Order: sequence, then C-alpha cells, then structure tokens
Amino acid sequence: MITRIHHLSLVVADLDAAKRLWTDTYGFGVDESSVPAYDGTHSPQTVNIRVGGSDLQITQPEQEGSGTSRFLATRGPGPHHLCLSTDNMDQDIGRLQAGGLQLLGEPRGDLQDKGGYRVAFFHPRENLGFLLELRQDSNADGQQPQPPRGKGGGFTRIHHVGFVAPSIEEAAHLFCGIYGLKVDDSLSPLPGGRLAPQDNVRVLDIPIGESELEVVVPQDANSGTARYLATRGPGIHHLCLNSEDIEHDMGRLRAAGIQEIGAVS
Repeated sequence: MITRIHHLSLVVADLDAAKRLWTDTYGFGVDESSVPAYDGTHSPQTVNIRVGGSDLQITQPEQEGSGTSRFLATRGPGPHHLCLSTDNMDQDIGRLQAGGLQLLGEPRGDLQDKGGYRVAFFHPRENLGFLLELRQDSNADGQQPQPPRGKGGGFTRIHHVGFVAPSIEEAAHLFCGIYGLKVDDSLSPLPGGRLAPQDNVRVLDIPIGESELEVVVPQDANSGTARYLATRGPGIHHLCLNSEDIEHDMGRLRAAGIQEIGAVS
C-alpha cells in the first residue's frame, strides 16, 4: 500500500537561489547524505531538503533538451512530480496499471543493495496531469521515519500538497479508487467534499502518513484556482507547511521579503 509522501520534486532555474530560500529564509537543512532517486544517480544539480518525515527534491536541469529542461521552459519553476512511498512496489504498480495509469519504463533499482530502493514512474496522463513516482526502500516499512528529520524555524512537516482538479468525482476515483487512499470523512465527506466559501471551491482532504493530499475543485470561473485550472490544467497547485507558531513564521518570511497573499486567518 501507499504509505506517505516520500518527496515533492521542484524544478528551478537557479539551484543556489532555491537552496538559499529553503535554508536561509525558511530555515531547513540540506540532507547531504541523501542520494536523489529521480535519475538513480547523484547529481550536483539536485539537493534534498528535509521537511519533517519527507523531502523536497530541488533540481536545476543540466542538459538542454532533457525532460526537466523542457518542463522548466514550458511551465516555469515549480512542482515537477510527487513521489509516494510504498511497502509493496509490485502490488501498487499492478493496481495503478489496472486503474488505467501508464507505467513509464520498467521499475529500476535493487532492494538487495545496502540502503537500496526501487522506483517507478507513471505518466501524467490519466493521473490528474502530474508525474507520479513510487518508491520502495529496502530498510523501511514505508512508514514515516522516526523521529521526523527536518525542521525549519517553526515549520515541522508537509501539512499537505494541494491539487486542482476538474471534479470531486475524478479526484476521488484517482486517489481513492486507484491509489487506495481514503478521504477524511470528518473533514470532507464524499460525495461532495467540504465547501470553502472564501474561494467558492470544494475540497477533499486525503490523509497520507503525517501529511495530506488536498484536492480543490472550483465551483465557478472567478476564483484563483478556477483561473489556474483554465490556464494550466489540473495538477499540483501548492505546498502547505505546518507551523508551530504561524505569526512568528509569517513575520520571518515578511522580513525576508516573501510576499504574503491575503492575511493569516
């Protein structure tokens, strides 16, 4: 089964600037011991930032014409793919393929190696517009590492990764029917999810490990999420960090020149 968020991958044009943002401004640390799983090799153009029990994998494309280079040219810097941990790679691959998702190549890696892992990728098509990576580690049961490894100021973990979808039904079919996850019925029960009236959207909250997948569905054409969906299509929309002291952390970010949208509510 799929157990947690292993990492969220970001593509950037300037790796040094991105590293300064996440370390100097946000306050997180770089995982110097980690070997990125994106291409199966260590790359000086990739850094991993520890965020609670998960990672942010930040990559600057090295080769013109590569997949990440084309992504950056067409969509700009931002989320590139989501990697989810599994405790049974073959079983989850079978379920996702049976649900209509397209496996990109054969799984690679070796669980028998010390610190070994296997990874597999699924095409954004039929997957709400985003690239999915599955990862199984040899020395883990797929649960959140204990204790959580990364903290930045009052930021303790990934609270949720946000998605924009055209309908609640499509999102529930993908994340629940195919991935095998469950909606938090106490927050956003099916069939309609919860209504967030400030932006006129409906929301599904789907727990995964210490985090959530939050799916937002616009209910009119006027909201920011509706405009995002109309111009960029469905997919990964935002990253939410959990804060122990939001007023303090927002003060730090304002002082660093990070633009606040709206107000703390």
